[in-house]
Amino acid sequence: MRSVHEPQVRAFAAKAEALASQTQPPAPSLPGYIAGWIADRIQFGDFKPGDPIRELMIAEQFDVSRGPVRDAFRLLDRDGLITINGRKGACVRAFSRVEIGALFRIRAELFGAQASLAATAKGRDPQILAALIEGAELLAVLAAADPPAPVGEYITVRRATSWLIAHMSGNAYMALLLAQLEREVSVLWASVLRPDRRRQSAVNWMALCRAIHDGDAAQAEPLGAALVLDGLAEIERRWTEGGKR
Repeated sequence: MRSVHEPQVRAFAAKAEALASQTQPPAPSLPGYIAGWIADRIQFGDFKPGDPIRELMIAEQFDVSRGPVRDAFRLLDRDGLITINGRKGACVRAFSRVEIGALFRIRAELFGAQASLAATAKGRDPQILAALIEGAELLAVLAAADPPAPVGEYITVRRATSWLIAHMSGNAYMALLLAQLEREVSVLWASVLRPDRRRQSAVNWMALCRAIHDGDAAQAEPLGAALVLDGLAEIERRWTEGGKR
């Protein structure tokens, strides 16, 4: 079912991608396109940790042979999104508690540093600064939606806002590291960003985006780290309650 916010979400994501990209990326290969589609399904919660992903199902979805699907699986395995178990096939990666703790704490340090760099970068583009606040405001709208907006829309805007911060930071290597870590933990977003948590998440994003917009690195760095660690706290809370994901 289409959401009333879908056109706004798509428009913002397109704007953020245009502002954050200095060059037009090449069109993905067929395996890359398939891998991107599967990655979104994982991130949006359609495929959950431990779920099998069948070659034949994906091949029929795209009306292709199994060859490009196998290549797509290899890309996803490389990025840590799925696990390939020989003849048993592929399944969405399931994390141990130790792995989750390590990944989130590393991300917290890096994202805090990236936020600080974005706040203090020279020659910051006013269009990107304005888009940063626009993204935070759209997150608030989606978080308050009744009935709840699809989690994929919230994740799409959150991801696009992160692109803007990464671009503004001016550190391509740090952005690459964070993007790799983000892909790994993306299997958890749908369960973490349930409707009852999106309001606080949106508040946290607004505080971070305001600090970056205002050039306040002293606030941006801890806010960036805290935003990531808040997600870890939610995962650990659910784990303690028996809701292991």
